[in-house]
Amino acid sequence: MDEQYYYSPSTGQTYSPYQMLALFGIDVSTWSLPIINLKGFYPVVATSPDFDVRLYNPTSVWDIVPVTGGEGAELTWTAVPKPLPEAKANGSAEAKATANAELDRSVCDCGYSTDLLTAVSSQDPVDRPARFQAELDEMIAISNQLASDLTAIDTATSVDEINNIVNKPTGILFTGRGGGLGPQDLNVSYYTEFNSVSMTEAETELFVPGTSTVIAYGSGGAGKFDSFGDCFNPGDYLLQIRETATSMVIAEIVVPLNAAGENVAFGHGSGAY
Repeated sequence: MDEQYYYSPSTGQTYSPYQMLALFGIDVSTWSLPIINLKGFYPVVATSPDFDVRLYNPTSVWDIVPVTGGEGAELTWTAVPKPLPEAKANGSAEAKATANAELDRSVCDCGYSTDLLTAVSSQDPVDRPARFQAELDEMIAISNQLASDLTAIDTATSVDEINNIVNKPTGILFTGRGGGLGPQDLNVSYYTEFNSVSMTEAETELFVPGTSTVIAYGSGGAGKFDSFGDCFNPGDYLLQIRETATSMVIAEIVVPLNAAGENVAFGHGSGAY
């Protein structure tokens, strides 16, 4: 178990239990937290930046916060954009790593080796066995997305733009079908969770690829999406969440048949940077 440290606002320093006893005569193993607080010390609550430190430099300030039995101290982090050339280099490396991981996952899932699929891809399409085409199509889609992302990173004018590309928002969309005119009609939908350092909900739209239907943010009222009628082709219920300004696809979901609506998660999760 990690050792508990204590923060002093008066000195701006943290102290181990040994230092608390040696320097201040405070035995944290026997003293109650309220008494420790009265002496001006607060147990440190561990926090870390919730943004990509390869794109942003973290700065922090101490805040006193409630904890069980008294008060503690935690660092509140702020993201400061790195110089644009450095962010572009790091963002490009991240995009390549993500694409490589997706290719590895695709190959692992299908059971074919990368060498085999590479050999098959060199064949004339006329002579290529059809059984490999789905895997090749997925590899091409990943490669095309990487090319698009790298171009967007190269032409980005801010670190936030780069972050939008390599760390797409995650969250939950409350959505469904069948609550209006029938199973081809998208219910009024809205975010119940939206996580992004550099993009807001209002900067997004919904898009139905099957019918090329754009559903604007706010079309269903404040913070809501409304298709105002049928927007899906029967049997094709793919829905994209996109950045409005660039049409960049943030995530794809399949809208469930549920007249009452339900929460559908999107994105890959934030993970640890």
